[in-house]
Amino acid sequence: MEDYKENIENAIEDDDELDLVALVSSNANDTSQYLVFQGSDDQYYAKNVSKIEELLVYKDIDVAKNHSTKLIVGTADIRGNMTTIINFDEWFGNEVLPDDEYELIIVAHYGGHRLGIIVKSVEYIVNIPADTMTDNSQNDEKTSFITKVQIGQKQEMCTIFDSDKMLIDTFDTIDTKAAEDTNQLRKLKNDKLILFADDSRFIRKMAESLFHKMNLSYKMYENGQLLLDALANITPEDIGLFITDLEMPVLGGKEVIEYIRGHKEYDHINIIVHTNMSNTNMSDNLKQNGAQQIIGKVDMLALSESIEKLMV
Repeated sequence: MEDYKENIENAIEDDDELDLVALVSSNANDTSQYLVFQGSDDQYYAKNVSKIEELLVYKDIDVAKNHSTKLIVGTADIRGNMTTIINFDEWFGNEVLPDDEYELIIVAHYGGHRLGIIVKSVEYIVNIPADTMTDNSQNDEKTSFITKVQIGQKQEMCTIFDSDKMLIDTFDTIDTKAAEDTNQLRKLKNDKLILFADDSRFIRKMAESLFHKMNLSYKMYENGQLLLDALANITPEDIGLFITDLEMPVLGGKEVIEYIRGHKEYDHINIIVHTNMSNTNMSDNLKQNGAQQIIGKVDMLALSESIEKLMV
């Protein structure tokens, strides 16, 4: 951890090239791996590594400032891609510091959007097992869960924020587009259940609207363990499709897939992974382990097409 933080600090101090602080991790496809950073309140926050492309030194990035909205700081050309820049503290509701007190931009790409997130400082990358996370979404709509991480010699509280909520707040046309894309969907004649697991209340709400428009029966679960627990009271023949997120507290999507594919009574039922974490290597691995389709979040039209194709 100390070496990682020292490398970041040295790059900031030396004003090195943008890509010197590129995020490198030997387990970048591991859904339990998180980048830990600090907010202006000196609290610790975390974002899953698989959604992150790299870290950049903020002072080295030329940002065209935006004056029409408060949340979006502006737009920057990052490696030939126009990237929306926001300030994490502004979005989360913390005090916004003077510009020169922010060190880094976390460049993330998910939900079909590239986003640069300005943060005060970054600590390190840490593995956070799903069973150590506590759901906090009922207490704060911008958080997914709370956990503890080791910072130096101390265990510190750490908030894993809801990336899907951040995405929807930043690109406020997402909700509108999802509604428009699915308004003309035809209703399916299928009485079987869709079992859907996702810890984000915003994604569950969007999926629920989609299922209603498609006239489908469904059950929603806030994590993978709740879905698996429910199987004891559902006949396999009544299930038409499993849809699961990857990153969830208590039990994640990989474990859900392993359980389902480890029980022959579910062999005939397809699995869709609905996630913003997927890259080519992860997608290949998920399909090898029994998932039929990987769909990016907030693309409700693509999800509806996959449901129509894969419902048994």
